[in-house]
Amino acid sequence: MNEPLTTAGYEQTKQKLQELESRLAVLEQRSDITPTHLSSVRRSHKMMMREYLQDIKLYEVRQRRMTN
Repeated sequence: MNEPLTTAGYEQTKQKLQELESRLAVLEQRSDITPTHLSSVRRSHKMMMREYLQDIKLYEVRQRRMTN
């Protein structure tokens, strides 16, 4: 389990997620990458995106609990 995000970490993680989404969209359009390599990169990006999303959701739930 990762350490809970700070507010700054939350913002950084959201930015990292956006960057990964953008990079993945660009990679999907490239034709100079072999299908095997593209599949590997896609899998890696999606795994990191899932982790970032999980951290973001945990932070948001924790924040909601603190305000209620």
